[in-house]
Amino acid sequence: MLNKVAAYKIIDKVLSKCNYYTMVSIMCKEEGLTRFANSGIHQNVYTAEDSVTITVIHDKKISEVTTNLLSEEGLTSAVHDAEENLKFLPQGDVELPELTSPLEIASEDYDRTLADKFNILNRASLIKSGIDLLNKDYTAAGALSLSSLVICMGNKKNIRRYSRIDTVSFNTVVMHKDGASGYSEYVTNKAKELDVVEMFASAQNKCKMGINPASIEPGSYDVILEPLAVGDLLTYMSFIGFSAKDVRTGTSFITGKLGKKVFGENITIRDDVRNENTMPLYFDFEGYGRSSLNLVENGVAKELSYDVKSALADNVEPTGHSFGYAGDGGIAVNLVMEGGDDNLEELIKSTKKGLLVSRFHYMNIVDPRQSILTALTRDGLFLIENGEIKGAVKNMRFTESMLHAFNNVTGITTGRTKVPGAFGFNYVPTLKVEDFHFTGKTE
Repeated sequence: MLNKVAAYKIIDKVLSKCNYYTMVSIMCKEEGLTRFANSGIHQNVYTAEDSVTITVIHDKKISEVTTNLLSEEGLTSAVHDAEENLKFLPQGDVELPELTSPLEIASEDYDRTLADKFNILNRASLIKSGIDLLNKDYTAAGALSLSSLVICMGNKKNIRRYSRIDTVSFNTVVMHKDGASGYSEYVTNKAKELDVVEMFASAQNKCKMGINPASIEPGSYDVILEPLAVGDLLTYMSFIGFSAKDVRTGTSFITGKLGKKVFGENITIRDDVRNENTMPLYFDFEGYGRSSLNLVENGVAKELSYDVKSALADNVEPTGHSFGYAGDGGIAVNLVMEGGDDNLEELIKSTKKGLLVSRFHYMNIVDPRQSILTALTRDGLFLIENGEIKGAVKNMRFTESMLHAFNNVTGITTGRTKVPGAFGFNYVPTLKVEDFHFTGKTE
């Protein structure tokens, strides 16, 4: 992978060719991926991708060119194309300011044990060990991936940014011959956190519980949402709610409610890049330092995520939540939800009649202004009666307002889990939500 010294040299080389204010961004990705299906490894893939993006900002115009040709000729051509394109671009509404401070934000604090623990041979061995523990009539499919990501940025104002993040991710679906399935997934930047064999065991246990599912009618149910399900809800809420641009344009469910109660008092959600359970990328894709935000504190909507354009519109400082110069608005991606005082067993025992939800899929936005989302359950939906899990239920579709759901959270576990997010990982508990609406069922 490209180290900081080598990356800065490339930036210096590109900037020496530039005539206008320019931000140079380097992205290097390497991934070793082992896939398995029908309880056998069927693919090993290694990929490496390097690219340089040249963003020229001049006269209220933004020209962007990306190249994977890092030779002298390739970089010179990319700079030339980016500057030539300015002639044909219309002027925008605002002139973006030049980034001048802090001069450097850099981090190389990645887990150096990941590369050894999850090299190609060890990935195969771990997957085989997990498959070997499966009982008869069960098969598994999934993937184990080791990846490295380097992001580096710089401009002529001596701004330099560098981050290397190594992660390992694993997912598996364990299936029974009769059609039941169970799922496990984990992503982390710490080698000690991932136990692949335990992930197989967890998925098989869910699969066993899912045999012979019953069909129940749609309607309102108390639900216990496990971390994968909670993580999906928070990710989509971030897309439709916590961006300052969406609040200003009126498409957010927080529009007109900043500083007011939007959720129950037991709900606190932060965007916290400094939390050890989120991805440690301390700057955004415009080069601004990433701030930690109190998005919702004790149910009250507190802070919003900004990129440069939305910050200019509101006359505030950017919070470092941009994903580029397109002006799509800031997006909070290091989501951390505060835990409570319960555990999963207590939540189940407290439920007279309800459903335990393992995860969702095919989630979609129905109405962002009302925070209405819809999705299907998958790989484990279970009926709870009188404080006990009675059996599996066929998958169902929910359609629910998050304003309603997060005002009806009656239980939150103390323990929290790292789950995949939009970019990196979120850190969330299990929730009990009353009066959660299911609008369809599967056969």
